[in-house]
Amino acid sequence: MLRRAAKFEVTLTPTSETLLAPVADEPRRWLLGRALDDFVADVGALDEVAPRMVPGVTRPKIDTAVDEATPTVADGTLLVSGQEVMQTWERPLMLALARAATRPGGSVCEVGFGLGISAGFIQELRPATHTIIEANADVATTARAWAGADGRQGVEIVPGRWQDALPGLGRFDGILFDTYPLDEREVDDYVVRDATFAEHFFPHAAAHLTDDGSFTYYSNEIDSLSRRHQRALLKHFETFSVRVVDGLRPPADCSYWWAPSMAVIVASGPRR
Repeated sequence: MLRRAAKFEVTLTPTSETLLAPVADEPRRWLLGRALDDFVADVGALDEVAPRMVPGVTRPKIDTAVDEATPTVADGTLLVSGQEVMQTWERPLMLALARAATRPGGSVCEVGFGLGISAGFIQELRPATHTIIEANADVATTARAWAGADGRQGVEIVPGRWQDALPGLGRFDGILFDTYPLDEREVDDYVVRDATFAEHFFPHAAAHLTDDGSFTYYSNEIDSLSRRHQRALLKHFETFSVRVVDGLRPPADCSYWWAPSMAVIVASGPRR
């Protein structure tokens, strides 16, 4: 089964007669052809947006776990163990996440403080409680100072990895997940192999969300979600919505994203 596009071609060759068995030949060809067409369309869409991308650079390896390394902030970038953990060009994403997770008078759990951008937007929406889990001890200290500033209310900073902290925190009306791989094992398991980095958090979000609450995160996908990503979501939530945030301006030497848009996902109806 061959598909040709303007700049590439793709061949799908079944290596087992049991592939899609016991489906008959005609529907089997249709299903495999549709899957192949989806792949060709995805590559074509990437090529169309490529002229608006920035070149990017190779991400350095994590030599010290991100929760143990000393962070620095330079030119609007939070750097930890050589990783660009957060940059100020992400503000449109952070605003979309904050609005999705926060209802006035509700409870919000934010996983990851970073530069405090989304936390600031959450506070503007006046939740009753605002719990922030931050793995890096130095960043958590900065978050405590931020939380104590005038005008901020209901903020609790919980230091440590979310895997350790979240089980004792109960349920929330909104959960915002915006943290970073802590080591190279997490990069390989959750960035390279999963449909999206947040996927390993899905069952935990479902367990700690109120029945009518909203779980939100952003995904490094340009204009939609893959079918693999959608299947992973629907294992844990009844429904989800996708919003594309345009107009992003990552710097030319960014090591984790290169396009002018990303997808923001809001999931609800946790399956228990």
